[in-house]
Amino acid sequence: MDIKKVFILGVSLINMLFLIAQDSLPLNYFRSPLDISLYLSGNFGELRSNHFHSGLDIKTQGVEGQKVYAVADGFVSRIRISPYGYGNAIYIDHPNGYTSVYAHLQKYEGKIAEEIKKYQYENKTWEMDYYPSDTLLKIKKGQLIALSGNSGSSGGPHLHFEIRETKSEHPINPLLLGFDVKDDVHPNIRNIVIYPLSDSSLVNNKNIPQHIRVVGSSGNQNLISSTLNFAYGPIGIGIDVIDQLTGVPNKNGVYEVKLFVNDEEIFYSKINKFSFDESRAINALLDYKEYLATNQRIQRSFILENNPLSIYKNNKNKGVFFVDYDKIYTIKYEIYDVHQNKTTLSFQIAGMKNRITPFVENSIKMDTLLSYSDSNFYENKFVQLSIPKNALYENLPFQFSVLDTMYGAITPTYQLHKENVPLHYPITVAIKVGRLAENLRQKAVIINIDGNKKYYSKGGEWRNNYLVAQSKTFGGFAVMLDTIPPKITPISIYPNKIMTNQKAIQFSIADNLSGIKTYNAYIDEKWVLMEFDGKTSKLTYYFDGVAKGNHIFKLEVTDAVGNKQSTEIPFIR
Repeated sequence: MDIKKVFILGVSLINMLFLIAQDSLPLNYFRSPLDISLYLSGNFGELRSNHFHSGLDIKTQGVEGQKVYAVADGFVSRIRISPYGYGNAIYIDHPNGYTSVYAHLQKYEGKIAEEIKKYQYENKTWEMDYYPSDTLLKIKKGQLIALSGNSGSSGGPHLHFEIRETKSEHPINPLLLGFDVKDDVHPNIRNIVIYPLSDSSLVNNKNIPQHIRVVGSSGNQNLISSTLNFAYGPIGIGIDVIDQLTGVPNKNGVYEVKLFVNDEEIFYSKINKFSFDESRAINALLDYKEYLATNQRIQRSFILENNPLSIYKNNKNKGVFFVDYDKIYTIKYEIYDVHQNKTTLSFQIAGMKNRITPFVENSIKMDTLLSYSDSNFYENKFVQLSIPKNALYENLPFQFSVLDTMYGAITPTYQLHKENVPLHYPITVAIKVGRLAENLRQKAVIINIDGNKKYYSKGGEWRNNYLVAQSKTFGGFAVMLDTIPPKITPISIYPNKIMTNQKAIQFSIADNLSGIKTYNAYIDEKWVLMEFDGKTSKLTYYFDGVAKGNHIFKLEVTDAVGNKQSTEIPFIR
């Protein structure tokens, strides 16, 4: 046989075995959740805000209502309905030790729908997180379970689909299981960043990261300029890279990243599964400061001291390398998608010839140095700040300042460091407040102010004269009072309206600060089910068994600090 053909056959066999042998995954055990061709708008491990994408976003041809099928035998182990996040979702446990997840659904089908409605009316709630017994809702492979939709935080009609390990709840990459998704497109590197990692490090005579654009395609790429980059000291590299699939324009994440220095592999990451507990550490993988400033996702090919991600497989000195004077370093990236389409990028970094002492501008003035390996507590006469152990990804030269009082606030704004430093766990903020009447104390909330001067309620509880709340970010903090009840606006109903031919009653609801906590609707004093769309802030009641005649519709809405608003509207059915 021709040697070239043998080589090609061998490579193909290796790739096939690579895909099959991923932790002995059940290849071709599951059927497709849809009966249409699978095109993806998002893939597994894609970089999202504060988390890795945990499944596949399957396009539904731009519409809702596509039939969704169970991918294997099993039983419904969880049903979650929320105006945010996954929206309407079903979880099915399978006998092979895996769980399938179907999210952003429009509606449920058959006995599942019946059990949901029963639960909602028994508990007088539309939102639910329900774990049925393993005998209640048995499911067969290929059974119709729902229709696809756009519920929750979905940005358009699609099906979010996951496969998880049932015992650990770790999501795994469904594309390793044999689902028919076409991909012959190579990953695309758009930029690299060379980072000086100490006060003595330099890149092109500067002690700041240097961004360089990448050009080329079809798997072989180059820096936009062939000019040699000069450096000295500990150096790290970052990369802005995306992947695309055949036939769709969406920008997805890559599967494997390998970095070599002088042909030695110093960094290797692969994302075939992860834990939800570690997912927020995407902010340690990314250059978080750059992401907040420019929305550009630069992935570090070096590892921060307290980065807990399990995607790192084989790394030397955490991906950091030392550039010495007068030496040449050949840098090479190899990037793979899950179908083993490969892209390479090679360039050189030269050690500086002139032995100079770096000049570091604007040395940081800090109030205290916080350690990532310990819990930390900072206190002054205004605030108390508690940071749990392992909340920081590296040691932090912490800074505090007092800013002007915002309009509507009852305290100054206390700047607890900068929001561009990520946190893995929430911090606890306590703000000392002057005397307040008891009725006003119940209306007080801590707000977190971001870099765009937008503020978000964090709630709060009183501990003596301190109002205490948790936050997942640093930034500005102050105390405001929420004394204004929620706003209710009728959309499809007005007094004495004849609604014989209408399918639903709809309202919009809003709150000015602390946020909506509860909503309850009644027809003739009997509780009825209203669905809440978090994207539009609309409540909808779909007529269900309302008799002909005169009725009174009542809606009560309460915010997080107890302000209540209600409305009663007579109508005719």
